[in-house]
Amino acid sequence: MTVRRALITGASSGIGTATALELARTGAAVWITYTGRETEAARVAEECRAAGAPEARVSRLDLRDRESVDALIMEITAAWGSLHVLVNNGGVCPYTPYDEIDIDEWDLVLETNARGTFLLTRAALPLLRAAEGDRSVINLSSIAGQVGALQTGIHYAASKGALLAITRSFARHLAAEGIRVNAVTPGPVASAITDELSAEGREKLESGIPLGAFGRPADVAWIIASLASERAGFITGATYDVNGGVRID
Repeated sequence: MTVRRALITGASSGIGTATALELARTGAAVWITYTGRETEAARVAEECRAAGAPEARVSRLDLRDRESVDALIMEITAAWGSLHVLVNNGGVCPYTPYDEIDIDEWDLVLETNARGTFLLTRAALPLLRAAEGDRSVINLSSIAGQVGALQTGIHYAASKGALLAITRSFARHLAAEGIRVNAVTPGPVASAITDELSAEGREKLESGIPLGAFGRPADVAWIIASLASERAGFITGATYDVNGGVRID
């Protein structure tokens, strides 16, 4: 039986951690990345092994740095030679008001969330092409990319809107090769990001959720793992909302 191999970026906390654990429970080997939380990432890898992952590796990744992206791909190529699942979860989410965003912060957010996802996905294509069976990419966008910035910054909403276009574009280009590309758009989820909100901000955000509470990282991870499974083999170019009813089409 072929062991499925998955790369999850930004997996040292929140949705990334929950996704790595969910995939580990399915028996997948996982490769997780972090930017500044090395100790936490190592702990997540240990938890993945305990959860059933036959292998769990850890690497530092700076999505803004093309050399860092290329170094990660070279490392995975040497160790695994192929990849079945890429989860583009890594990113940044400042709450800076629109009239206080300077150009450096704008570039940081767009280059990390949008440009970085594009660069990593493109660099990972040889690994995805080398794998046998179902292959897929799942991009973590946000409800902010659909309806505009709520509590988050405009630059964050712009980057997540760009991710939806990147998802659909890659889905169209890669469908003929059997590589699926989908997006997940979480609403407010309890995480390190929402922990940065003031008590007033959290209360205001929570009051607008029809289901009455923030989501859990595991709620989003379940959808990601489902899209990464072979059972989702006829799904590509889709966007899956996990938002507690904040946005209903």
